[in-house]
Amino acid sequence: MVRSSISRVLQGPLALVLALLFVLAGCGGGSGGGEGAGVQIEKGERSPSINGAAALITAPADSAVLDSPNVSTVVEAENFETGIQTDTKRAGQIANSSNGQHFHLILDNGPYMANYEAGESFDLGNLEPGAHTLFAFPSRSYHESVKSDTSYDYINFYVGEESGEFMLNLDDPAIIYSRPKGTYSGAGAERIMLDFYLHNVELSSDGYKARYTIRDGNGNEVASTTLSEWAPAFVTGLSSGTYEVNLQLLDGEGNVVPGPTNDTTREIEVKTGGA
Repeated sequence: MVRSSISRVLQGPLALVLALLFVLAGCGGGSGGGEGAGVQIEKGERSPSINGAAALITAPADSAVLDSPNVSTVVEAENFETGIQTDTKRAGQIANSSNGQHFHLILDNGPYMANYEAGESFDLGNLEPGAHTLFAFPSRSYHESVKSDTSYDYINFYVGEESGEFMLNLDDPAIIYSRPKGTYSGAGAERIMLDFYLHNVELSSDGYKARYTIRDGNGNEVASTTLSEWAPAFVTGLSSGTYEVNLQLLDGEGNVVPGPTNDTTREIEVKTGGA
């Protein structure tokens, strides 16, 4: 009789509760649901525009053949002030440079170099012989690029000998990786910006798109997003560790567009407050 009563109870509300708990456990709900659980990427809005802001590379000259491998550049600012803090709410929401606004200089699709001194000589290092491409654009103090087809500049030049292929030209569509980069610690690791630059291409729902994919140290995908407009995105929920961030330019069919900059991967390190 007792066993029969228990059976009737289990067939009632208690059975429903147990079933729901079983489903939730099987779906990996919450932060304990497996690798990448809780990681989110969402598109953000552009920061307020800086009208007329532009970077202009004045040295070396485009198409120059330089004798010395030790190369410096000079980037001038137009309607843009380096060294000041960008006055928006976003400056307090993500990693922000205490040195203020600056230029991002990207040499041969490598990680960007931050140049905080407009009009001053900036050392690019000792370069290999052959072809090189330098790309520059204004950046807010929190590293979000000023996005416009007239805000950036790029040059192609040679060191020592006229050999090799340049990474950018006027005709081919290209996407340029900017952020994330380096190490993100504490509060700066809570919300990490993904940002890029476009050259000779527009994004749309039925055309070109930008795709970010984040993988952990074991190569497992933890998050991805595909963007159909030129805007930053933000990733949250990354735990402490090393990650690979891949940026690709896709055509209307979802294929990666050929080009030296259109499939780029950077490694970042995340150190959360609990690390």
